[in-house]
Amino acid sequence: MQVSFNQIEWGLQRTLLNDKFWAELYAGVGNQDMNSKFDDFTTGFGVGFIAFSTPKNQISMNSDIGIYCAKNDAYSVTVPFVRAGVRYARFFGKTGKHGFLIRMGYQYGKRDYKQAYSSDNALVSTIGTFKVAPLYFSIGYGFRF
Repeated sequence: MQVSFNQIEWGLQRTLLNDKFWAELYAGVGNQDMNSKFDDFTTGFGVGFIAFSTPKNQISMNSDIGIYCAKNDAYSVTVPFVRAGVRYARFFGKTGKHGFLIRMGYQYGKRDYKQAYSSDNALVSTIGTFKVAPLYFSIGYGFRF
């Protein structure tokens, strides 16, 4: 589980090929639109490479692709995004199954959307742009099965 200023994600991570490579599937809720509610949905897939590792510490490089679905009273838009960053993990406990995670990096996602307003006298249509917040920083908790 990872928590940031405008997003909460739950994920499952598994090793690939060897202990240095991993893949992750995640889903969560977010608040990156104008209504200030955690009613948006996000999901994605990521891969990572452990660049430095000790029994208690890991530093990983990671990249993700995903979708962010923003929904409010004015519009609803689905935005594909890409993300690249660094993750630090500190494991604790006798078996090292519990971990504290810090993740930061850059993400890019942008989509134009159309809004339509109507009344008895007029129909007005505007085009807006929704952008995913470019920088992200999250902290989290991990459990190794």
